[in-house]
Amino acid sequence: MDAGTFSRTGKKAILIGFTTTAVPLLFGSIVLTSRQRTGEMRLTLFEYRAILLMNSVSPFTSIDILLRDLKINHSEFGRIALSSAMVTDVMAFVVTFLFTILWDKVLGIFQTIVACVFFAWTFFFIRPAMFWVIKQTPEGRPVKDIYIYVVLILAYLSFHYWHQMGRFGPLGPFVLGWATPSGPPLGSALVQRFESFNLGIILPLFGSLTTMQMDLPWLFKETENLGRMEGRIYEAISMILLLSTTKFISSVIAAFAVTLPLRDSIILALALSTKGIFELAFFVSFVELKVLHPEVFTVSAAAILLNSLFIPFAIELLHDPSKKFCSYGRRNLLNLKDDSELQTLVCIHKPDHITSMINLLEAFQPSAHSPVACYALHLIELVGRATPNFISHQVQKPAVGSQSCSANVIASFKCFNQKFSDSTSLYMFTSLSIAKHMHEDICWLALTKSLSLILLPFHRTWSVDRSTIVSDDDTMRNVNRNILRRAPCSVGILVYRKPIWNPQTTDAHCKVCLIFVGGKDDMEALALTNRMRRMNREISLTFLRFIPKTSLLESKGSMQDLMDRKEIMETNIDGSKVGKDHPVTYVDREVSDGSETSVILCSMAHDYDLLIVGRSSGGDSVVTRGISEWTEFEELGPIGDLLASKDFPTRASVLVVQHQDFTDHGY
Repeated sequence: MDAGTFSRTGKKAILIGFTTTAVPLLFGSIVLTSRQRTGEMRLTLFEYRAILLMNSVSPFTSIDILLRDLKINHSEFGRIALSSAMVTDVMAFVVTFLFTILWDKVLGIFQTIVACVFFAWTFFFIRPAMFWVIKQTPEGRPVKDIYIYVVLILAYLSFHYWHQMGRFGPLGPFVLGWATPSGPPLGSALVQRFESFNLGIILPLFGSLTTMQMDLPWLFKETENLGRMEGRIYEAISMILLLSTTKFISSVIAAFAVTLPLRDSIILALALSTKGIFELAFFVSFVELKVLHPEVFTVSAAAILLNSLFIPFAIELLHDPSKKFCSYGRRNLLNLKDDSELQTLVCIHKPDHITSMINLLEAFQPSAHSPVACYALHLIELVGRATPNFISHQVQKPAVGSQSCSANVIASFKCFNQKFSDSTSLYMFTSLSIAKHMHEDICWLALTKSLSLILLPFHRTWSVDRSTIVSDDDTMRNVNRNILRRAPCSVGILVYRKPIWNPQTTDAHCKVCLIFVGGKDDMEALALTNRMRRMNREISLTFLRFIPKTSLLESKGSMQDLMDRKEIMETNIDGSKVGKDHPVTYVDREVSDGSETSVILCSMAHDYDLLIVGRSSGGDSVVTRGISEWTEFEELGPIGDLLASKDFPTRASVLVVQHQDFTDHGY
């Protein structure tokens, strides 16, 4: 379990988690109070409270198992569901201890103090010790067995600690799981060692032996009392149905209220309503303590069984797996405030990409007024049966006498970070995975860290004179295309031809040309260019706008054209605050087809160091008519493909920008 998920929990997850627990608790308490007043309760007060608690909370364990089975635990939807579940878990702890204090003040206060001591010891002593273990484990090396055994002993002792204090024993290892750092090397080692044994042997045995305790003949016999609305079966089932319905409706309303689409709100409510192994173990433990009647356990276990059968099926029908990395937040440059931190993920496949990406970052000239957070990810393709790994170089270090597989990447980006130490934060990662999963690591990192921009290198490079192709990596191209389809934020593909601009070798301005036709991708490219020239006083910008030749009537009636003009003016007025040190040249060119566009671009090819264009720029427009049919690399768009072709007479680098797509989110 990733405890960091809770620290990154946003207002949406807090509101959803609180609502989905508080509303059924309140409603169930009202129903329980009314039944107490009638004096016709067949269930004990403890049984009512157990049903009330287990049908109000959404245990992290059950939801995590569900999302992992559906392969959506790393999605934005999964993050909100897991964060909401963590909120409900915290509320469950608080409510449980409050109820215990109300029932038995001395016992409740004692258990609360003892539990707080356990929490403090776990998170302030054991968790730092686990991070120390990770630091002692060199990059790419497995954790020593002695540390694995120590964690197992701690899990065993934590179970008995909670059991002896009179609480549900599995909560001890549950809290220890919160404290254990997720991912490699420690969390992954525990999963690899024991998950197959647990899920393949222990879990089926527990499930089968537990369900054997169900009194099915009694359940079928009591269906008559259910029809007459009397007896234990009626009280238990009616309470479960009332709580489940209330929980589902309140979850849908809360999710929809925080701007989640209605379909996703329903799916999230279904996920938060799921029941599984945690609830089953909870009821079994009380049957063993003889405080819960076997009949009540039979009803509860049957409800859990039906729930675990139908909810995954319903989610499969409603959820679109193509939205695995869709974001519910606006993570792009167009909506980023001028003084806010630019959080970008820089992807490095080969040593040649290091210089180009650092040069592009330096063009932003990070400052205290416009800081940059750089997440550098070195991607290494695994061949054969090697084990995938994800390394955080902030935590793990190379073994003594050895060198990190990303040593050159780390050293180069550290030099960049030292140059802008007051305004740049650097985070280094290495991903070792097979080619078809590389894009998932990139999108997962961008989603987890809430980044605004992913920078990718182009898969093809040419010789200096552009006469021959030096490298053409189809694997890298597939990675880029998959990212463009699934990215949770904006994306930029850099075609490096030199020169972007190096302030150490020239005193001249960095000559940047923004090519604009219209559309969201061009607006994102404009936002990126404005941010760049606001902070870099050495940038000289040319704003080149292509205007389709149309009839006067069409020109007057084009609402999209009017909207584009309004947005351009607003953006440039905002950017004009930078003053005279940022010269901008505005050029409008009317064209009737793609050949005229090509001629104009070729005539200006030698005048710039960097060309910036939106990916969809000119698509379905007369501006690219004739050249869009000959596009070789659809990931660059028609104009980007033209600028990146070996026949285009320039040594300027090209940055193709794609705006974050919100069309699948109901915005």
